[in-house]
Amino acid sequence: LAMARDGGTVGAAVRERLIQSAAFALASVLAPAARGNDEFPERQLLLLERVRTFQHGENPHQRAAAYQHALRNRAGVLGAQLVQGSEPTLNDVLDLDAGARLVADLPIPSAALIRHTDPIGVATAETPLGALKRALETDHAAASGAIVALNMPIDRAVAVEIASGSYEAVVAPGVADESAASALAARPDLRVLLYEPEHPQAPQLIGLGDALLMQTADHGAIERSELRVVTERRPTLEELTDALFAWRVVRHVRSNAIVIARNATTLGIGAAQVNRRVAVDIALQRAGDRARGAVMASDAYFPFAEGIAAAAAAGVTAVVQPGGSRRDTAAIEIANRNGMAMVFTGRRHYRR
Repeated sequence: LAMARDGGTVGAAVRERLIQSAAFALASVLAPAARGNDEFPERQLLLLERVRTFQHGENPHQRAAAYQHALRNRAGVLGAQLVQGSEPTLNDVLDLDAGARLVADLPIPSAALIRHTDPIGVATAETPLGALKRALETDHAAASGAIVALNMPIDRAVAVEIASGSYEAVVAPGVADESAASALAARPDLRVLLYEPEHPQAPQLIGLGDALLMQTADHGAIERSELRVVTERRPTLEELTDALFAWRVVRHVRSNAIVIARNATTLGIGAAQVNRRVAVDIALQRAGDRARGAVMASDAYFPFAEGIAAAAAAGVTAVVQPGGSRRDTAAIEIANRNGMAMVFTGRRHYRR
């Protein structure tokens, strides 16, 4: 490092790379000691290594690159193996990551269709093809150009279904066999990525201009014993099962978020609304007549009970939500008046 700084016989560009490499090597040794045992230490050394550059950022006039923690394993979408198609764009990577994280939260086999980091449809079924087809039924019109995420290897039946569609990319833990790979190859422009599921334990980083915010990871797992029934009618076993499924999905939908579900399949999703009642209306509109007998999940409490009333009018029979509003009593009263079951989780899942 000292020789590189003194000049020596190397050029300026090489000298700069040597200085950076030496500083990086020194920081990699000091980083664990700097973290210590404090969850949010006073000083944090982040060693980021560029893993790729993009043709453009979120918009064509923006430049972009991807960086990963240098001292961690390469799980997740940035460490995925591209086995077909061109390198995914920055927007594709964001959607692929959102999809991979969602299906990792669900039983096997499950499928999700993603656009703009929000799920279009999500389902769990007995087979991967069944999960994909049921997820597609949530909003068939919005699936064009979407990302497909699976939590088990792509078999031939799923490969044929995906290749016959107009999807942008698919991410899965693997491809089952050569026949599945051949079916995917029928659409050479389809991006196919194989990934190792990521279960981050380290704090999450949120960009704030040239600063960073740090928070612990939001884990969605919740046991039935943690649910608190607040209505006169208790949910049936089927309602409770669907409520737990919808609760896992709603954690992956941008707030304000509403999910209508039945038989471990989303029927309508209202995402990224500043008004929770509007999110309810969007989810119910997409569900249509299928909302009758379904459950509704909300990522946060209802500040006004009109969302519960709208769901009851559409035929929703059970609601899962965090609770905690000053107007919870009004929501419970409307649910009781309509014979609905409602459970509180005591935990919210805001997502930006």
